[in-house]
Order: sequence, then structure tokens, then C-alpha cells
Amino acid sequence: MKKIVAVFVLITFASGMSAVPDSQEKSASEEAYVVIISIDGFPANALWDHQVPLPFIRGLAERGSWAEGMVPSVPSNTWSNHTSLVTGVPSSMHSLVYNGWLERENGTLPVRVNPRRDKKDMVRVPTLFDIAFENGLKTAEVNWPATRNAPTLHDSFPDTPDNVRFMSDDLRWEIVELGILNDFTTHALWSHSRVGRDVVWKKTAKHILETRTPNLLLIHLLNVDGTHHRYGISTDPGYTAMALADHHVRSIFESIKDAGILEQTTIFLVSDHGFINTPKTILPNVLLRKKGLLTVQNGQVESARAQAVSLGGSAMIYLDDPEDGELKKRVKSMFRGLEGIGRIITPDQYLEMGLPHPSESDQTGELMLAADFGYGFANNADLANSVVESRDHGFYMGNHGFLTDFSEMNALFIAYGRGIKSGHNLGIISNLSVAPTAAALFGLKINGAEGEVLDSILDMPSGVNK
Repeated sequence: MKKIVAVFVLITFASGMSAVPDSQEKSASEEAYVVIISIDGFPANALWDHQVPLPFIRGLAERGSWAEGMVPSVPSNTWSNHTSLVTGVPSSMHSLVYNGWLERENGTLPVRVNPRRDKKDMVRVPTLFDIAFENGLKTAEVNWPATRNAPTLHDSFPDTPDNVRFMSDDLRWEIVELGILNDFTTHALWSHSRVGRDVVWKKTAKHILETRTPNLLLIHLLNVDGTHHRYGISTDPGYTAMALADHHVRSIFESIKDAGILEQTTIFLVSDHGFINTPKTILPNVLLRKKGLLTVQNGQVESARAQAVSLGGSAMIYLDDPEDGELKKRVKSMFRGLEGIGRIITPDQYLEMGLPHPSESDQTGELMLAADFGYGFANNADLANSVVESRDHGFYMGNHGFLTDFSEMNALFIAYGRGIKSGHNLGIISNLSVAPTAAALFGLKINGAEGEVLDSILDMPSGVNK
């Protein structure tokens, strides 16, 4: 039987969810392969912007199927959306809100976001790689969020600050022997620039493809996101970063060819979120400090009755006593009418937005602030003013984390190759459809996924179950 390979290039279950084979006669196809590459922070509207040199990526779109935009889950940030991409459910079900796990010190404020946590601590539902592994398929990831110590990954180079330490043993030895990293320390990666780290991750992914050919490979590149944060979108550095991402995608494509599987390969190209330029930054903790609800020592929140935690284009407000209705009312009134605040959202609205309710999760706050266009949030608490010029204080010039009402948050999606129809425009889709579509290429279903299989672009060969 010919090998059937599906490669996903991506620019991200409540209890009882599972995946089942579509056919009683055939379970997951060991001859099917999915490679997911996430180009973090690649906006959907950049695809056809010819100021951006994307000869290879644009060529995939022209010869395959594509979406005008892929709507991320709320909040539109990195870890929550990468988790939605591999589960098919929003944060309200998989539980991740931040780029890490929000923790309370001694059960109260202040809170902090800890990215040094295992996958089992943060992701409450089965992932695509869990399901693939359970069906006898080989799995691997490079820099994918919320994967640290995941037992269902044969090869892992997780997205975590201590990533080299938690890399799978064989892979760590191999990439040091190959000179991709100079030694076995985490410093060997972090000593590279943002551009250099993407090169390390790309080379590691190429090595895995050429030597392992896993059925499922997840890859996450970060330089575009970091560049858009620093300089904003529609800038020369941003165009250059996306052009370099185009080169990386081409290079990974060449590894597929070198592995001898090009004719059987399907490629999907998407991102986790878009970007909005943010020349102004809102500092809610400065206002809370001025109102006597928060204290600061050495630039850090020392104690608080109320504390804000930034998500970029939005922020959560946590109370030391979530049952204190008077405090909640007072805090809400403080932010009503503040420059740059577009909406103040209460927990009764969270579930319809795809966020977990505070009564069921300690990750969300008692209030959520949503920024107007052009404003971002930051956690700083010791400046004099609560709204400042971003450039003057070194805050991000570009942000995500906005409500998905802003079409600028839409992410990239392209599908190309074997089993994919050519010339099909999907319009606007949800990123919750990625995992179910990937599962379909393995002949599997994800029971409980909220997203639908993108059947309209699938032209499945006879060897693959729909």
C-alpha cells in the first residue's frame, strides 16, 4: 500500500471525549502522516499583501485551498490557541488561558503565570497527539506549547523556558551531535537570537522528518510573533520576518521531499492569531495602586485586593475575595470610561465567549477588560500614569489577545497537496476545525470536538477513511 502523508503547516474534550476509528474494519492508518507547523503571529491578511515576499507560501495557497481568515479562540494568544488547534475545543473546555498556568500565592493575591508546568497540569482534555499515540501512531513536536513531559510524544522539544532539559533524551543527544545545539544546556538554545532559535527549531524538525517520519509532527516558529510585538505590523522588520518564515516552510518542504514522501504529502499552513498595532498601553495595576488596592515593591506586586494580568489586547482582574460584591462593583466603576477600555466583561458572559467560568476554573478573573483598537495592556504597576505611549516605555508596539470581534485577529490557513482540492476558498473558518480535519486524515474522529471537519476541501483517496 502506498504511504499516505498529511502535513499540517500552521501559522493552536471535556471528560469522556475520545477519538474512534471511522470504520470498524480499519483503525488509524499507520500510512498517514500529519506535520503541523505553526508560524506564530502570522496574520491572515498578510497572505495576499504583496508587500510581503511570500513566494513559497503564496504558491501553496494558489495551488491548494485557503481561508480568508481563521478565527482564533478567546483569548487570542499563543498557548490557548495552540491547544485549541490540537483539541478542537475552546479554553472553556481545555482550560488554558495564559501562556502558562496562573497560580495564586498561598491561595490569594498576587497571582503569577508559571510556564514551567507539565502538559497534564494544564490541558484537561485529550489532544490530537494523545489520540494518535493511543491508535499506534508515532508522534513528535518541536516547540509546541503545553507539551512538557507529555507521555504520548515519542520525540519532544517542548515550548517551555527549560526546554532543553525536558527534551526527549535521544533527540537531545542527536541534535547536539549534529551541532544544532552546542551543548546539553538550556543556555545553548537561549543564547541564540529570536531568529536563531527559529533556525534551531526548523533544523530539529527537518532532522525528525528525515530520520523518524512520525505520523504526527507539530512545529512552532516564533520569530514573526516576536518581531510584530516589537515593531508592530506593516513594518519592514515584520515583512522581513514573514519572508524568513517563507524560507523555513520551503526548507521543511524540502525535507519532506528528501524523505521520499512528497507525492503522498498534504500540507496545511495556519497561524494562532493575527496582530493589531498598539501605540498606547493601558496599565490597570497603576490605577489599582493609586486607589489603594495594590502595593508594589521593587517593581513587583507585593500585595493586592485586586490585580490585573495582561493578555495583550485584554486583561483579567482578580480579587482577593471573589465573593466581595462591593469590591467588584468598586473595581468595575474604576475602569468604566477609562481611555482605551472598550468593554468590561463579567463572568456571566465568559462561556459564550469560550472562556471558563471562575466558579469552574481558577484561571479566569472576576472581571475582564477588553481594549479598544490601538491599545494594549501591560502588567507594570509603578509608573505614574495608567495610560502611556508604548514607545516611550518599551511596551509592545503590536499585540494580540484582543476579542475576536476584530478581524485583524484572524489567523492564516492554507491546505495543499494530496487529498486537498485545488482552488477552493473557505471564506472564514474556526481554528477548532483543525484537529478534527487532521484526525480525519488518519481515519479517526474526535468525539466532542466543537469544530467541524473541513469536508469541502477534502478529496480523500480510497485508502483513507472519511
